[in-house]
Amino acid sequence: MAEPRLSIITCCKGRLDYLKRSLPTFVAQPESEVIVVDYDCPQKTREWVAAHYPQARLIAVADAPRFNVSRARNIGAEHARAPWLVFCDADDLLTPSFSMDLLSKAMPGTYQRTLRGDKPEAIPLACEATAFRAIGGYDDALQGWGLEDFEIISRLGSSGVREVESAAVGQNVPHSKAECDRYYEHVVEVSVVINYYYCYIKRRYFETTGRWLSDEQRHSTYRSVEGAIVTALSDSEGDASFDIPIVDSAPPWTAQLHTADVRRLFEIHTRKINKKAVLD
Repeated sequence: MAEPRLSIITCCKGRLDYLKRSLPTFVAQPESEVIVVDYDCPQKTREWVAAHYPQARLIAVADAPRFNVSRARNIGAEHARAPWLVFCDADDLLTPSFSMDLLSKAMPGTYQRTLRGDKPEAIPLACEATAFRAIGGYDDALQGWGLEDFEIISRLGSSGVREVESAAVGQNVPHSKAECDRYYEHVVEVSVVINYYYCYIKRRYFETTGRWLSDEQRHSTYRSVEGAIVTALSDSEGDASFDIPIVDSAPPWTAQLHTADVRRLFEIHTRKINKKAVLD
């Protein structure tokens, strides 16, 4: 095949049944290569892909009991050859015209979210490979379920990359919350709260200093936020506050979380999640 214009990147951990439905729609896309990251999948995704879709490029990650979707997508992007990247979940079903619709709207300095019906989605997400690498890709400090897509969209916008009209994506395969909980340290409701506060602090640091967190600062801050949230949620009556210092910041920069606010956000997200029959 000629050099691809689009690299379709997906990852799988425990979702092989969904990938069996979505991968045929990925490899059918014209002018595209497909990269599948088997993120230590217990269902032996790599063996099934190699046997049934050898045209897909396969990257295997070992010794990763917890799923880190940001790291998995970054690994896939490292192997991409095309000037445009599109990140898909294993449960996304692409329309036959997806790649050509997307490429027809692809312009330098832009990114595209995709449409499911008339609703813009955070994933699949398409952007130039150069823009993706310039901002450091997905934030792999984010460990649990949720918000990694909105976080990278925010950074693309802050770097001057603008959103343009999106391509239609089709539909996704429904799945339950239990399937999302399975390979993360915390259940979805807790992960969302941790990731919300981490992304909020990271954004506020950028807005007040003009700098993004370094790699060490990102991981240190995430661990601090995670510890504060878990402690706050374990105390149903307390009203403690937690300092979240940004290590090696000059001048010193600290955020503060309050137990009451954490519990309130947790309750809001719990109601939202319980109201939905399936999760994206």
